[in-house]
Amino acid sequence: MFQYQIDPTSQVPVYRQLVDQIHAQILSGALKTGVQLPTVREMAEKLRLSCGTVKRIYDCLQEMGDIEMTRRRGTFVKFVRTDRNSRKYQAMNAIDQMIRKLTELRFSPAEIQIFLNLKMREWGMKWTGIRIAVLTDYLELTKTIERQMEAIPNIQVHVWPLRQVQEYPYSVDEESDLILCPTGIARNTAHFLPDKDKCVYVAFAPSMETVQHLAACAGKNIGILCEGEAFFELIKACLPVSGRVNAKWIPSGASACFDEFDAIVCAPDLVEQCDKEIREALAAFRAKEALHVFDFRMDEGSMLYLQERIEKLRDEKQQWPTAMRI
Repeated sequence: MFQYQIDPTSQVPVYRQLVDQIHAQILSGALKTGVQLPTVREMAEKLRLSCGTVKRIYDCLQEMGDIEMTRRRGTFVKFVRTDRNSRKYQAMNAIDQMIRKLTELRFSPAEIQIFLNLKMREWGMKWTGIRIAVLTDYLELTKTIERQMEAIPNIQVHVWPLRQVQEYPYSVDEESDLILCPTGIARNTAHFLPDKDKCVYVAFAPSMETVQHLAACAGKNIGILCEGEAFFELIKACLPVSGRVNAKWIPSGASACFDEFDAIVCAPDLVEQCDKEIREALAAFRAKEALHVFDFRMDEGSMLYLQERIEKLRDEKQQWPTAMRI
């Protein structure tokens, strides 16, 4: 059972030849789980090797999970057979081969760990996908944009306030692969972004349902509930031209009387963030179908164009559009 062949002319170190042979016996079942191996001294005498060499063999096998060494009980086969076609088995086998090769190149465990960490960081950049920055004046649309972008696999989306980017343009440039610029702010971004090739100009517009709701507001007193005045002006600009519409801004954090309004238009995802008093007032408007959420999103043509740019960038970076599989 413990007969092994050593080739003194081989470039493979003696200890590695024996590690491979014992490992092969364990994998094949010739050495079954629970079998006790000779002590270091006994194995050294059988193979006519030094105790130090045999100790190194056993240490390697223990690191590989093949055996277990205990001070009082001895050394036993620990390996449990698994399906050789399983992804886990194939992965562990590939790692064993890699570590074996690096060991033969005389790298220490600490050096191997450094190499692994470096490569994992390098591959991690590929796994995280394409980094997309969205510049906007309307932070109220952050979740809406993120939800719409979920349709594109393996991307990271970060919404940047336009004012912040104007002050520190190199931050968004360094942290992004593509920079999404709504056409409405294209002129404001063209002169300060360092890398114009990263820019993707896209159009945003209200959804058809939102257009219909706003059209029904003609001739009414409208309260527009949102955080910033810029978003108020955006919604106001989308109200119907025909028919007199009185629109008033209701800051989301302020107390307000809703009795003067016939209908309320609010920014997306804002109702849940309001205090109890405002939520109760909005519930009354919802009950009479007079509460309208302003759904403002990227149009279909822009979305298709963005996906084409992302696929092109993936080809250049040789990145995968979905999670890596072993």
